Amino acid sequence: MCHSGFPQRNAVGEAFQNNGYRFPGVTEEALTRQKNVRIGTDEWKKEFPNAPATGSFPQFDALSMTLGGNLINYTSEQTNASNGPRDGKIFNWSAPNSVSLFYGGSLGDNFTFFGQISGFNAVSSGVPTAAQTATLTANQITSNARLIYRILPGFNVAMGSSFSPAGNAAWNGTGSGGVTNVNGLLPAPTNYAELVFVRGETGGYAIVAGTSVSGAPGAAAASTTSNIDDHLYLRGKIKLIGAGLLSGANGDLGNSYNGLDNQLVLGFGLSSANKNTIFTGNYAGETFVYGGDIQGVYKNALLGVAASRDRDLGLTNLRTEAGYFIFPWLFGKVSYSNIAVASKATNNPVPGKGYDLNQPTVVPSITAWLAPNISLTSTYTVFTKEWKESAATSAVVANNLSNQNTFRVALSAGF
Repeated sequence: MCHSGFPQRNAVGEAFQNNGYRFPGVTEEALTRQKNVRIGTDEWKKEFPNAPATGSFPQFDALSMTLGGNLINYTSEQTNASNGPRDGKIFNWSAPNSVSLFYGGSLGDNFTFFGQISGFNAVSSGVPTAAQTATLTANQITSNARLIYRILPGFNVAMGSSFSPAGNAAWNGTGSGGVTNVNGLLPAPTNYAELVFVRGETGGYAIVAGTSVSGAPGAAAASTTSNIDDHLYLRGKIKLIGAGLLSGANGDLGNSYNGLDNQLVLGFGLSSANKNTIFTGNYAGETFVYGGDIQGVYKNALLGVAASRDRDLGLTNLRTEAGYFIFPWLFGKVSYSNIAVASKATNNPVPGKGYDLNQPTVVPSITAWLAPNISLTSTYTVFTKEWKESAATSAVVANNLSNQNTFRVALSAGF
């Protein structure tokens, strides 16, 4: 009902999220009240305080599980510029080895929560070795959650460690069944507090503004990497054509079998850090990143283009994706991605300054939903640039190595 091939949300799923994980308007009672159970009825509520207060009682389980992993793995061999030894070629298969539990629920008419428990695949089986124990310590079972207080329909206050609409790109349509948006090219918030304001019975607009703490929860107050304003961010989008962001209906719907509405959406985003040690990965050393995107859907075809720019490092990121539902259960996509990587090695053209280590890729993929809750995705990643720069150490100078193309067949199942 909420997805056009998980994780791509359709209009109903988007309105459900924008309403604080609740169905829009009067639909909510019809879809979330328990059948044939007195708890949750109007008569029950009239008994308060003699009867306990109730929230929403769903007709579905409040706990679900996902199982996933690569079934087939292939990585091409790697060479260096001096025609040194070839190595790194991998071709094997494996069983799914990643498990996550998802949970959700509500408290009264305003509070809702949604979360994920993961880390079960840290040690596969048997008595862990010393290395596995270290891995288990580094990858303890964790819970990422989002807690929402709905002030008004479409106006929410949220806190959490994940699932912000300003981050977690894979949950916003960039994975199987969807196309890219700017969230995939900006730092994602963690341990955040944010305001979400959405309007639109037809089309509409959405604004997310928040602050994120970069350090671990409960870090010492004296820590230089754990302050309430470590990461400030703003995201917004305008849906010019299509179903309402808040209503989930009343728009010009496309193919009813995959649930997508014909739409045109413009987006923007920015992330600001109060010091250049906050962001990690591709954004290490950066204090300000901004970008925009455009997404369009017409019947079975999807197109997304997103770009971002780093102010301090001066790097540009670009991603464009085009997808097509061959059938409602079969989705093909081609992606082009040129993601800059900052390097501050002493032998850079400008020592101490990041420089462009772009590694452009073309990624064709196809996803088949064997059932609504089970999918297989085949992905082939091809580097269009032959060489990459290896990391330099005090003993070894930077060395040119060939990029390694990969092929993966992945399974995802939810229960």
